[in-house]
Amino acid sequence: MTAPTPKTLEEHRDYLYDIVKLQLFFLHHWLTEHPDESVVEVLRNRIDIYRKSNSNPGALNPATCCWDSPEWQALENAIIYVYDENRSDASAFEQAAFAVIQPSLDARCERDYLDHSALVSYQCGCLRHNLEVGSKLNDLGFHIANSLAPDSFFSHPDYLVACFRKLLDVAEKQFGATHISTGTWLNSVPKWLAYFPEEWLQNRSPAHTDIKWHYGFWGQFISARGTFNHRYGQILRQTGKLPFYPRSSYCRISAMREKLDTLEKES
Repeated sequence: MTAPTPKTLEEHRDYLYDIVKLQLFFLHHWLTEHPDESVVEVLRNRIDIYRKSNSNPGALNPATCCWDSPEWQALENAIIYVYDENRSDASAFEQAAFAVIQPSLDARCERDYLDHSALVSYQCGCLRHNLEVGSKLNDLGFHIANSLAPDSFFSHPDYLVACFRKLLDVAEKQFGATHISTGTWLNSVPKWLAYFPEEWLQNRSPAHTDIKWHYGFWGQFISARGTFNHRYGQILRQTGKLPFYPRSSYCRISAMREKLDTLEKES
């Protein structure tokens, strides 16, 4: 099997174009079903076009959003105008709104492509833990990123198991936690759930359908190489629904250790 190659700058540009077009489609569709919301609310709270645009002076995951900056205000107001002109035509809105945003995407594209700052805070390989435990379950929450791009961490089960073992050690030794927890779209994906004990599956919350801007929802549209997931994008366009919705879950650290032991024995 040929090893996956890192994406090129042009492929990254294509990804930015495709994900922003999809989010513009989503914006129009969402407002059709939620007429009580505004364009501004969706732009700022449900999709992440801001961080991909040149309006974002910071890293890919900015600490703050400069909503009042002249550049963002110009983009936002232009999108509002385009929406008002094309409320009844989703395709025309997407095309016109993308034409407004494209120059800002192009201006930030190379900076975006070279930005690997998000992985710096990942203490356990592809996993990043919170800096305090939850008060109810004594749980340490964690987050997920693909630290093996252009490959997938699912292609390296030993690596993923090792990341979890490191997380569990930190959770117990540094934080005194008894449980781990996370909320992610991956909690709806069988190959992810295969790494967890039965109680993790039983403790899953209902799907979170109140869509927000972050990767817990939108990460599923990014491939292991960091390119656009066209198959999932097409599902959203055809159905108006995300392929997967985030669910929250938790389990005992002791049960997770037992599951990892079982996986290692079976490998």
